[in-house]
Amino acid sequence: MIWLGYLVAFVFLQFFLFCNVFRISRASELVWAVAFLALAGATYYTGYPGWWNTCIATVVLSVLLIWRETKRKDYHGVFWKRLNPQLPEWWKSRSS
Repeated sequence: MIWLGYLVAFVFLQFFLFCNVFRISRASELVWAVAFLALAGATYYTGYPGWWNTCIATVVLSVLLIWRETKRKDYHGVFWKRLNPQLPEWWKSRSS
């Protein structure tokens, strides 16, 4: 039962990073959520792959999703000036 508290904190931390720090797209957030729910559901009902493996797998997925999002033309999260210096021009071209 102690895992429940850790899992809730884990999910809140992930979505804080996704929404407020890296600002990844909603579709990527949903991919992460579906993967987490599938793994957590499987662990809860069958005991496999286990809570540690669920957390490790979703952290790896988080890193991959964040990496993919930082390569997009519209990336505007943390370090956007270094990772996406063309963002102001992209915004201007989209708004005109």
